[in-house]
Amino acid sequence: MMLTLITVGAASGALFVDDDGRGNFTTIQDAINASEVGDVIIVLNGTYAENIVVDRSIVLKGEDDPVVNSSDLSDPLITITSDNVTLEGFTFTGCLNKRFDSGAVMVLADGCKILNSTISASSGNGLYLRSSKDLLVSGNVIRDNRYGGICAIGANYSQLVGNQVFSNGKWGIAIEDCVYNTLVQNDVHENGEVGVQIFSTLYSYVVYNGIRLNEEDGIHLAESANTAIVENTILDNGLNGVNVDHALNNFLLDNVINGSGEEGILAIWSSDGNIITGNTISGSGLNGINIYGSNSNTLSQNEISDNEYNGISLRDNSSSLLISDNEICRNKKYGFYLEDSNKNFIEGNEVYDNFHGVIMARSSDNVLTENEIYGNRFGFSMEFSDSVAVSNNDVYDNSDDGIQLKSCDKSKVWENYICENGGDGVQVSGSENLVLSRNVIENNSKYGIQVLDQATQTLFMYNVVQHNSGGGIYIYEGTINLISGNIFADNLNFNVRDNGQINNWLSNFYSDYSGEAINGLVVGVEPYAIQGRRGTAAIDSNPVVVKAWLEERGPD
Repeated sequence: MMLTLITVGAASGALFVDDDGRGNFTTIQDAINASEVGDVIIVLNGTYAENIVVDRSIVLKGEDDPVVNSSDLSDPLITITSDNVTLEGFTFTGCLNKRFDSGAVMVLADGCKILNSTISASSGNGLYLRSSKDLLVSGNVIRDNRYGGICAIGANYSQLVGNQVFSNGKWGIAIEDCVYNTLVQNDVHENGEVGVQIFSTLYSYVVYNGIRLNEEDGIHLAESANTAIVENTILDNGLNGVNVDHALNNFLLDNVINGSGEEGILAIWSSDGNIITGNTISGSGLNGINIYGSNSNTLSQNEISDNEYNGISLRDNSSSLLISDNEICRNKKYGFYLEDSNKNFIEGNEVYDNFHGVIMARSSDNVLTENEIYGNRFGFSMEFSDSVAVSNNDVYDNSDDGIQLKSCDKSKVWENYICENGGDGVQVSGSENLVLSRNVIENNSKYGIQVLDQATQTLFMYNVVQHNSGGGIYIYEGTINLISGNIFADNLNFNVRDNGQINNWLSNFYSDYSGEAINGLVVGVEPYAIQGRRGTAAIDSNPVVVKAWLEERGPD
């Protein structure tokens, strides 16, 4: 039966190799040397101790998984130097080649296909692709190699599809100095360092891969640009899920990143202009997303939860970021943490059930607008941060203060809804030249507004401060502040109190004012006395008696 099969195959142009002597050749190299361009060489099951060179365009196909192992030489087990070679259905094992710039299977030509083979136990790399293009590497198992599983250097316009790459000593897949490569549906796991390393590369596509249980980063993207990392499952890697390292204008979209030892996503060293959108990031040992010294990135529509430190952290002069429409919850430290990071725009995020909501330190010229911050300890706290704009946020049901401003100058807080917090609605401490305007501050457990530590030259205007349990506004220490056009209504203990000096109270509504209007106008006949530590401390000479008049000018 076998002789008949071989005769028919030979007649149809195929050459057969069998180490038992039942084919046309007993060695693969002899068959290659005898072949012509376009021939098909079929290698039958057996063990072939060879170091093969393919120098012509042929199909080299294994049947029943023939094994190629070392012939005691330190060369690659197979080196492909001709274009358009197909290699399929082999096991390559035990290569003695220890060079970093080589591998058990080495491809140095264009248009080649490496299919459905196993490459294992190499003393160096498994598969090495160099200075080539239009390659297809698909359906292979590449494991237990000393260095890397797949290494592509200057291999462009190529596809790595559906490979299993695991238990290699260093990286699973490494791509360097390449353009327009695609990695799709690979399973990359339990490698000794990085799962997927992309270095000095442009226009790569990393899509639908499973990358898990690698000792260091799941994906390390370094000095690369215009890479799309989309819909990958990146689980339980020892360091970072995705490490973006001095890499520009890349896309991280719709990935699931869970259980990273340190950061879910880390962007460092001027990794600018990246778009990080639609990812689910949870269970990281440090932060969900950490941006470090990087600018002009977009973080939007991510779900970031249950991380050991912060949901999102910006540090070391990270600036000009857009952070919008993220859901940030149950992180054990802060939902947001900004340190030494300026000119960022934070909009439309939902920040809840973290230890603290949003914490900002030494970070100026930031904008926070239309965020929903609830169920944390502190809602939003900033310290030594100047010229910050806080507007149109809902800050409620936090167990301590809603908004804190400590030593923050020239900032504006307006048109926020601040209610049902366990401490003060707004606490201002040691700050100058603030504007608090058109906020609704109600039903907080302590004071609606508390002013501490000689806060000065602040404008409180057109706020509604009502139903707070400790009192409406308490200026414990503060000087030269203007409180005008506010509604102080139905606060327990007191509506207003002023222990400070030279504060100017003008045309506010006080629900406990008992005077009448002047000739039917909106201001009262008698001044309103503001009590302090030692009795009357100040007066409002024109208290408003028609609440609706201020409501028209106050918050929407």
